[in-house]
Parts: sequence; C-alpha cells; structure tokens
Amino acid sequence: MNLAELGEAFRSARMAANLTQQQVADMSGVTRGRISMFETGTLPEIGAVKMLSLFDAVGLELIARRPGHQRTLDDVLIESADSDDTPPRQRVRANALQRLKATEGKS
Repeated sequence: MNLAELGEAFRSARMAANLTQQQVADMSGVTRGRISMFETGTLPEIGAVKMLSLFDAVGLELIARRPGHQRTLDDVLIESADSDDTPPRQRVRANALQRLKATEGKS
C-alpha cells in the first residue's frame, strides 16, 4: 500500500466513524490541513507517529508484514474476529479434517 492508498483507507474509516477532519485533528494533534492532504493523496510524507495517531483516532491499525507476504485465510479470520457479530476464530482446515474423520468412522 502506498501513502495515497493509506489516505483513502483513513478517509473511509473517518467517515464511517462519523468524524470530521477537525475532530480527528483535535484527537490526534495532526493539523486539519495535513489530514486533508493525507486523505486526498497530496501529502508527500507523514511520520509514523502521526500516522499511528491518525489511525488510532478512527479505529484503524497498521500491521507490519514481510515483503511479498500474501494475505491468508488466517489473516481474514483475524480481521473478521474484530467484529462482535462474528463467531470466534476457527481453523477451517482442522474442522474439515475432523468432519472427514467422523464420516469415515461411520462407514
């Protein structure tokens, strides 16, 4: 993800949280002008501490991964487990193997 894409994700989260740029500025200590530039992709750079502060204000987090890491089913399960509406994380492969073994035992 590049800085412009991070800004887009931030803007979506801010809007979903029903927060104005000024409210986020007050919460994070980052000026409203820099927030506007970040959201529109015109900010040339932003420090890690400021970005983390912005993301924290709207309920986002950054995840560090090795280069080339592909998103896995475990990543999806972890992300969806953050929602109160989803059941606890389960390993699909393990459950499928257990069902297969149970089916074989009935034969």
